Amino acid sequence: MKTTKRIAVLASSRAFIESHHHLIRMLVSSGHEVFCIVPDETVKKDDFGAKFYYLPLQRTGFNPLSDLNFLCRLISLFRRLKPDMTIAYTLKPVIYASIAAKIVKVPFISSVITGLGYPFNKDSLRQKLAGFLAMNLCRIALAFNQKVLFLNPDDLEEFSRLRVVEPGKSAIINGSGVDLDYFSFSPLETKKPVFLLIARLLKEKGILEFIEAAKIVKDKYPEVSCKLLGPKDPGPSGISLSLIERYSRDGVVEYLGKTDDVRPYLREAGVYILPSYREGIPRTNLEAMATGRAIITTDAPGCRETVKENLNGFLVPPKNSVALAEAMMKFVEKPALMQTMGKASRQLAENKFEVNEVNQAMLKYLRLDESSEL
Repeated sequence: MKTTKRIAVLASSRAFIESHHHLIRMLVSSGHEVFCIVPDETVKKDDFGAKFYYLPLQRTGFNPLSDLNFLCRLISLFRRLKPDMTIAYTLKPVIYASIAAKIVKVPFISSVITGLGYPFNKDSLRQKLAGFLAMNLCRIALAFNQKVLFLNPDDLEEFSRLRVVEPGKSAIINGSGVDLDYFSFSPLETKKPVFLLIARLLKEKGILEFIEAAKIVKDKYPEVSCKLLGPKDPGPSGISLSLIERYSRDGVVEYLGKTDDVRPYLREAGVYILPSYREGIPRTNLEAMATGRAIITTDAPGCRETVKENLNGFLVPPKNSVALAEAMMKFVEKPALMQTMGKASRQLAENKFEVNEVNQAMLKYLRLDESSEL
């Protein structure tokens, strides 16, 4: 007999939950009661059948008093909701949900490691200290988990090597998947290469390398269009909006601001670029692949999972604007690559990243598929 569960899902923003609405709907349609706990009460679009709760939390940095307040309030909320299971995404929710769930004796605690971002880049002393603190907090928190899911093998290997996650508790899923109907295949609208990067304005997304590469390409091919779409970010590695707008005025890149719907911009692009230093599995890469766009991304954790070299795109070293420019110029000099590689991207998205198949695999690991019990 199937048993329904009370499931608490936590993430660092409501927007993150909204981007995972397929999973929430799948849980609700299976009869489970879902509670989404997020730190920001933005404009409500759709609750997907779940109940939303808001607990303030600083997304970046470690403020002991603020974080302790969040933990105490989360413990109180868990005692009131009495969840049978927790599913936590992103670093802080993973840490504090795991601890709170252990304290209130939640039967099944699980986490999804969506990527190792700012604290793990180790470019500065501040990042090294943040990484040391984050890794040790993860070691404590993940010891309470029954299951820890990773989006790429590199993150799993690092957590295993550092003994942050215990053997037998972990598994890999293919990112969060992509809706192949919503991001439908779109024939190229232009024969001229139009390069697009979609990301928050963060250093580790490779935005500065993209700008430098655009300079190199446009010096040789002035007609090339390089576009940047994404909001500013208040985090410690955020890039100032004024700097981006200056490059936009100078004609190096065209800054498009921010949007709630990236599809029109993907349709206008010929090649999608993400020069990120590290990802879980980059959602924008999957969306561009589903749309039928060739990909240039870095040979870095998470990013490399989305490209088969010379089939649907090119991999370049992180933090290397020259190599990025060289890859871009391959499409300028052989524009037919955009079409052949774009079709290969769509095929890869269909074969590996279809959202319902990814979610079904996740539910199996979490013992929430039709044949499993907690």
